Amino acid sequence: MEKEVEDIILSLSPIERKILPFLAEKSIDKISKKSGLDTTTVKRALQFLSNKNILKISIEKKKKVLLDDNGKIYLKEGLPEKRLLSLLEKNKSISLEEVGKTGLSDEEFKVALGTLKSKTLIDIKQGKILLVGKIKEEKSIEEKFLNELPLDVEYITAEQNYALEQLKGRKKIIKIEDINDISFKISELGKRILANANKIKTNLIEELTPEMIRKGAWINKQFRKYDIQSKAPSVYGGRVHPFTKIIELVRQTFLDMGFKEMTGPWVETAFWCMDSMWIPQDHPSRELQDTFYLPYSGDIPKELSKKIAAVHEYGGKTGSKGYGYKWDPKIAAQLLLRTHTTAVTYRKFGEGIKPPAKYFCIGRIFRNETINPTHLPEFHHVEGFVMDENLTLRDLMGYIKEFYKRMGIKKIKFRPAYNPYTEPSMEAVGYSEERKEWIELINSGVFRPEALEPYGIKTPVIAWGLGLERLAMLMYGKKTLKELIGATCNLEWLRKYNIPKIKW
Repeated sequence: MEKEVEDIILSLSPIERKILPFLAEKSIDKISKKSGLDTTTVKRALQFLSNKNILKISIEKKKKVLLDDNGKIYLKEGLPEKRLLSLLEKNKSISLEEVGKTGLSDEEFKVALGTLKSKTLIDIKQGKILLVGKIKEEKSIEEKFLNELPLDVEYITAEQNYALEQLKGRKKIIKIEDINDISFKISELGKRILANANKIKTNLIEELTPEMIRKGAWINKQFRKYDIQSKAPSVYGGRVHPFTKIIELVRQTFLDMGFKEMTGPWVETAFWCMDSMWIPQDHPSRELQDTFYLPYSGDIPKELSKKIAAVHEYGGKTGSKGYGYKWDPKIAAQLLLRTHTTAVTYRKFGEGIKPPAKYFCIGRIFRNETINPTHLPEFHHVEGFVMDENLTLRDLMGYIKEFYKRMGIKKIKFRPAYNPYTEPSMEAVGYSEERKEWIELINSGVFRPEALEPYGIKTPVIAWGLGLERLAMLMYGKKTLKELIGATCNLEWLRKYNIPKIKW
């Protein structure tokens, strides 16, 4: 025997040796069934053999008929019509009220009924299903077809094509997909190896294990050569979700800009979420259609409540006339799911914070939004404020521009807006070169005296709030939320996404 052939046989891995006797089958599926290896392992073994010039592999894109989810179930349990027929063979007839005995869903029962009726095997009279025909074969054409899958569309027979047409319109029984079909030819070297494979005692070749290395038991052992040329299957470990990556990026950006992080509870009182920041108790945003209220009440701070009541009713010590109504502590005590993280800012004010101060918050908020491609009733809000002497609107614009510049967004312009608790108020929009349009980015403003006086704050406070999902969609180039979060995300994208670098 040639030394080259002997060396190659001794270098074969266990999976290569396992498929050698079945190479004449020429079909990966048949090799898989006979060797007991799954098709992925068979493909890998074929690649290993190709690297040793035993085979020559070619890849061709083909349309294949494959089993879908329901098809896999029916292959084991039988098609719905087969199960209904089995019950009729025992009873000759069943009433429509006894349909539950079949174990079929309404949809499956309707399909089974229609299929058997079209084959003139049953009839329906006086509310009963009657068996009127005789079954000629143990297995129907459709059942045989399912057992023969997968099949190349190009090579299916007339009988198989009939079964394909019958099953194609039914829910998730079969599917037709483009598959990279691997075919191979055995080389001259491969033929010599196949002819001599049984003459070499490959069982003398050992597999190197970590245990052998630890104990030094590998000395004087004969090991096969390892194939380092073949492409190994990709292994994907755990990875940070792309949306979490944006949260980390935003958090780090604010920390780099000298801000401190603050946090607060999801379940809030209306006091901290609305009253504390001078939102009137009859404001439209408090309505049930915008806010998720809970059927409970919470505690509100007594001394601070008196000051809040004063600014609401007559403006307190601010010189404002207030809203001119009787403030109700019961409304303020209502519990709700917070509608913005500004509640966290006002909790921070309630702690007695002193200037200079720079804080931010990243948190989940809840609003009764209509679900659509860009809105959810639960999303993330980013809140920030700066408290210092002589702050103006120009400073607010500067902070917003600096933050978005670090996010890669450079073209920004501002326009007037309205908030009950800020004056002046403004929105920022950024221009996307990719989408050729101005995109809304952030809401902001300078807190009104009425929103600060109860806390003894006389220093200017500038603040802003932005929706994090909107920012993440822009940075990853996604048009809908389902492309970014949730079960409909593309798994391949989640595995391979890059930290965004957007062009503005």
